[in-house]
Amino acid sequence: MGEVETLYICPKCFQVCETEELCHQHQQMVECEPGKAGDERRKPVRDRFGHFVSRAPRWYMEAVGWLKSRSS
Repeated sequence: MGEVETLYICPKCFQVCETEELCHQHQQMVECEPGKAGDERRKPVRDRFGHFVSRAPRWYMEAVGWLKSRSS
């Protein structure tokens, strides 16, 4: 318990790995911490009116820098 699961994802093709690798000739994979099942960060982001901002989960948008990271 208490372990943080980390995965690495290519922001270009979405290949996922357990270790950091290079993808697409020097494209660095992004480190992600998706959280545990049921975590709010696993849900797509919505605006203040309840409309989806993206279909991507919050953890991905934080990892690529599209959203400011927040504590889960």
